[in-house]
Amino acid sequence: MKLQKTWTLLPLFALFALGGCGKQTQTFDGQLASLQTALEDVVKNSDGKIPGVLIQVSSPEIGTWSGAAGLSNIDQHIAMKPTDKFRAGSIMKVFISVVTLQLVEEGTLSLDDPMSALLPRSVTARFPNSNQITVRMLLNHTGGIADWVTDAVHAQITAIPQKAWQDSEQLDIAAAIDPSFTPGQGWAYSNTHYILLGKIIQQTTGHSWREEVRKRIIETLNLKNTLLPEPGNISIPDEHARGYHLINDELIDLTQVDPSMSGAAGGHALITTAADLTRLLDAVLAGKFFRNDKTLEEMLTFVDAPDEHGVPYYYGLAVEKYVFSGGIEMIGHAGGTAGFASIIYHLPAQNITIAAAINTQDLESVYLKVLLPILEILKPA
Repeated sequence: MKLQKTWTLLPLFALFALGGCGKQTQTFDGQLASLQTALEDVVKNSDGKIPGVLIQVSSPEIGTWSGAAGLSNIDQHIAMKPTDKFRAGSIMKVFISVVTLQLVEEGTLSLDDPMSALLPRSVTARFPNSNQITVRMLLNHTGGIADWVTDAVHAQITAIPQKAWQDSEQLDIAAAIDPSFTPGQGWAYSNTHYILLGKIIQQTTGHSWREEVRKRIIETLNLKNTLLPEPGNISIPDEHARGYHLINDELIDLTQVDPSMSGAAGGHALITTAADLTRLLDAVLAGKFFRNDKTLEEMLTFVDAPDEHGVPYYYGLAVEKYVFSGGIEMIGHAGGTAGFASIIYHLPAQNITIAAAINTQDLESVYLKVLLPILEILKPA
């Protein structure tokens, strides 16, 4: 699950316009204090709305730096650590896209296959245009199927966080809403698209999408701190951040939302760390999961998305792209879910990958209060 952004990224645009677009040549040595202070300021200046923050910044030229500030657990007053696990929401979509594209390479399916050819009628009958909606459209959100995560669903999640959601229930909610547009004739972010992709993976492989993601990505890349708990397993093992949601000016603990909430689309399905996400994105953008260069080219083929962010914004096959002044790009994905908000982005011009998370559902703060200050510190003199 990822919140629709209604705020602006103009401060980031201004940062790059002022010259933050050159190759990095320095190390982190002279910036450690500033980077840590920036994280501490996120918590200090949040009026108690952001309990904790963690980040990892990595680059071949300047090394790797990890930091954290604030609390991972308010009640027990446990400090946030850079290695803490958290739920990463819609960053799950990157995993689903990689598996789907591998199946395309293997000839199991095609990006141009309509969902009606890949799923049983018991699923596709919900959507009258299913014979026009292709795998590619599901991946890049041009299918037009409504998002099942409505305001009413948000209210239900916070009221009954441990509710076990069925795919059929989530699809029924989406099907009851008018399509956003004719397939292929627009763009609208929809978690429903990825629930359907999860079912396509299961239908074509005979295994659940969780099994395929574990085998093809998590085990292949040895992401030891990345987990896909099965529905009903609401716990997070080892050291982790508790997730909080602001309701009536009070932070409510929503760590234990059932992993079935949004499933293959994200939500509470993915548990991971900043270090694992950094490795994942670097491997994806290096094409390490694919046999052919063309597959990565397909993944990085972007369509225009509504400019609600103050800068040009595009969407590929589960990859977001922002384009700043001078053509500087930021490529990756974000994830917002009950209790958590996180980002993982690579800046090719600076050859920097940044993963960050806070333990409250506030993506705006991750971009403007975490990412912006960090990039300001890292920009070349």
